[in-house]
Amino acid sequence: MWNEQLAALAHEYPSGVLSIVDSNGYPLSVRCAVCLDETRQAFTLPTPPAQAMTWRGKACLLFHQHNERLEGLRQMVILGELVCEEGLLTLRVSKFVTANGRQNTDQMPHAASPLHMLQFFWLGWHNARTYLARRGRPWPAIPYKLIEHLLDEEEVASPTVSAGVQQVESPVAQ
Repeated sequence: MWNEQLAALAHEYPSGVLSIVDSNGYPLSVRCAVCLDETRQAFTLPTPPAQAMTWRGKACLLFHQHNERLEGLRQMVILGELVCEEGLLTLRVSKFVTANGRQNTDQMPHAASPLHMLQFFWLGWHNARTYLARRGRPWPAIPYKLIEHLLDEEEVASPTVSAGVQQVESPVAQ
């Protein structure tokens, strides 16, 4: 399904990673430049890498970027069908998927935006519950006793590190 907001954001990325699964079930990926074709609601590859020239079928484009401090993370995947149209390798879009689960932005939540953080956590909880319900599975039990036992063992093995305190001896000048 076409999403104008996310398509416009995808247009801002300088390149993406095109991936398919070959006939033997192995994934194949290659970085490439893509162009947004709003009229056809598709993405074209004007100069695809040689190895991608024969690729056809289900495919996806991954877009991902962040700043030098690994903040400002943006990420989205575009799913679709890779075809040759008018002499151009073209991804016919079937779905936009953002890592944050939102349909209006590809920006990941940041601690500076607590509301987006809460929405992101709720989405993860909701999606996990939906996934388990579709499969008729209960929410997995958390093995608190085992966790406590492992933490106790760690504390016995290294009491200062496991307590979050690391003692550093400083040389004394004489």
